[in-house]
Order: sequence, then structure tokens, then C-alpha cells
Amino acid sequence: MNTLMATLLRIGLLLVLFTSWNSASSAEIPKEELLRQAGRCRTLLRSSVVGFYLPHCVDPVNGGYFESLRDGHFAPMGQKFLTLQARQVWSFSTFAQESIDRAASLAAAKSGFDFLESKFRDHKLGGYFAKVSDEGKPIDTRKHAYLNSFALYGLVAYHRATGDSRALRAAKDLFGILETHFHDAVNGGYQEFLQRDWRPVSDSKEAGYVGALGTKTYNTHLHLLESFAELYRVWPDPLLARRLQELITINTSTVMDPTHHCNLDGWHPNWQRVESVPNLRASYGHDVECVWLVFDAADTVGASSGTLRSWGEALAGYSLKYGFDRERGGFFYTGPFGKPADDTRKEWWVQAEALVGMLTLYHATGNSDYYDAFSRTLDFIEQYQIAPGGSWWATRNADGSVAQPLRIIPREDKLHRAEKPRIEFRLLIGKILPDALADVRAAVLQLQ
Repeated sequence: MNTLMATLLRIGLLLVLFTSWNSASSAEIPKEELLRQAGRCRTLLRSSVVGFYLPHCVDPVNGGYFESLRDGHFAPMGQKFLTLQARQVWSFSTFAQESIDRAASLAAAKSGFDFLESKFRDHKLGGYFAKVSDEGKPIDTRKHAYLNSFALYGLVAYHRATGDSRALRAAKDLFGILETHFHDAVNGGYQEFLQRDWRPVSDSKEAGYVGALGTKTYNTHLHLLESFAELYRVWPDPLLARRLQELITINTSTVMDPTHHCNLDGWHPNWQRVESVPNLRASYGHDVECVWLVFDAADTVGASSGTLRSWGEALAGYSLKYGFDRERGGFFYTGPFGKPADDTRKEWWVQAEALVGMLTLYHATGNSDYYDAFSRTLDFIEQYQIAPGGSWWATRNADGSVAQPLRIIPREDKLHRAEKPRIEFRLLIGKILPDALADVRAAVLQLQ
């Protein structure tokens, strides 16, 4: 859910910023057009997200959040998944910080934070469990870097929204766990999946979460970059800065296919790529997401994103060439190397990430082609992806027709299959120029 929130709010902020910045991009598109687009995004945020999830997904009995719908209503499903619970903490915390239904958002965020800390956190050995029951009894005590990355993300957001020092201490502790037990000091990057006592999960019969057992993934390292950047903004620690630089290198160089300039997901621990047919494909949504997350992280740690502009245009350019639907707007799901997409489904999270990636590149370059891709993707979303009654349809066919009549409700089983769909709606307030922040927030709030 928080990818949608993130996308729409960040876009609203970026569009309003463009109206006041003296840049090539602000000269290209009239101020009135940018404000109109920002208004569309805020309207979508309110109508399809806030009213649907807040407070209805909060579990009033056990704490945390429901992860399924039953007869149109949120309901328990017998277990709770760390990624989904942590993402909701991030979402409601960011709502509160941005004064969107602040009282209700704070209450929802507190419910999730308290549940994370009392039920998911391993107070004996550190880190956070993968799954617990609705009541909070451990079901899967293994620890995955991807899942724990989102716990870190949620903890930082809760601290920002509330000033609660417990959340920042927990975030620092979790970074220490990721450094001590997950970081690969020999090969760089992070091993991903460990037992409760920190032994690697190596039995192929065990169920996994992200990627094949014993591998490193682009997906996990992309979201470690994201959560570390969030933490660095409130705790500019020197070791954290070095890890951010390492993750920027991994996401811009290590995981890229040198021939086709798209990133691959699966890698062996020594960063030799996994030579399997399913792995040798482009994921357009992850690549356009990677552009804006890397730009954001680089600016956060003091390494100007301007030095990465050519890289970003090359990575997004591949997705635009092979994955963008020039007839109807929106981005397809995946495709083979050097060829047009052959999986032309339109997953909701791909469209959400494309909005931010295209708008970020438009601002960085002034190239109106990126703005056009943003605008046409937003048109597709408004026409086809929004579900009547709230939320978004998870998947549409290329022409916008129904592929699956399912809303984007947190379904842990879906997340196990390479995030299809990812129930994450990053509120995308992102990196805003400090001296413009107050004016931007005021301007965006006027659009409500």
C-alpha cells in the first residue's frame, strides 16, 4: 500500500517544486500544467488510498494491520508478514508527518510500531522475525535482509513523525545487526537469508522469500539502499555513509548487464550472475525505480546525483525502449534481453514507480520525453488501474482490460513470487530541498 501513497505524494511535491525552480524543466512545462498534475495525484491519494486503508486495515484487537479482504472488508488471515506490517508503519507515519488525517494516522502508525517492537523483534538475538500469528506468536523466526530493510524503513519514519527516541534506537540497533550478521566483508553487499541464530538458510527444501536460496539479489540491495538513505537523513553516521556508497555502486554498476544496460536480479555471493533463463530478463519497474532511489540516495549522502545522470538515462532508456506502451501509456512487466516486452501485463507497482522515475529524470534533464511518459502513465492509471470503491487493481492487461479482479491488498503469498504485486506504497516525499520544504508543503496542502 505504501508505494501508492509514496508515489502520489512525492509527485505532488515534485510538481509544485518545478513551478518555482529556475530549471530547464520548469521552462518546458507551464506552471498551470504542473499544478494540475499535482492536484490529480493528491486527489488519487485521497480517493483511492487514504479513505480505503485508514483506519480500516488496523487490527483493533491485536495491533498491527490486517492483510486480507473478506467480503469487501479487511479481515485477519491467521498470520502477519514483516514486510507488509513495516511498510504500513512507514505509510501511516509519513501521512502523519505530512498532516494527512494526522490524529488517525498517528494512531495507526503507533499500532504498527508497537506490534513490530513487541511481537516481531527478536529481543534475545536481534533482528526481526519474518512472520508471526495474528496475535503475535512467532511462526517463521528466520531473518531476511529484504524484510528487515523494511523494518528499518518503518522505524525511521515513525521516529520522524513522532520524535519517539525508541524508534531511532531500534533503527540504529537494526543497522548494527545488518552490519554484523548480513554484510559480506569479502565480496561486498549483503547475504540475504539467515536462520534465527544467524546460520545461513541453505536447505533448498525450505520456503524462501526473495530470490533463490544462497544468492544475492538486486531487489534486496535496492531496498537496503532505500532504507539506509532514510536512516542517514536522521543519523548521518560515517559507517552508514560508506555502506550507502557501496550500495550505490552495486545498484549502478555491479548488477547491470554491460551489453543491454538493464539490471539483473539474481547473483551468486561473489557477484557472478545466475545463468538461468528466468534471470536473464529486464524488470522495467525495478529499473525505473532504481533511477530515482539512487539519485535520492546519492544526494542524501552528499554525492551529487548529477554525476549519475548518464547512467540513469541509460537504465531508464532501456525500459522506455522495450517496456513502455507508446500506444496506451504505462509500462509492461518484463521482457527478454534486447527485445520488446513479452510479458505485457501492467502491474500496479510498476506504474507507480514509473511515475516517480520519469518525473525525476524530467527534472534532472529537462527532456520532455520523460514528462510525456509520466503523463501518459498517469492517464493509464486514472482510466484503468483505479478500482471502484478504493485501492488499485493489481494487474491489468496491456489494453487496460481486466487481468485479475484483485485489489492491491497485502497478500504475503504474492510477495514471495518476486513481489507480484509488491504491496508497498512509498509515499515519495523523498529528498526535498530544505529551504523550499515549507513552501512546498504549504502549496501542496492548498491543492487538497
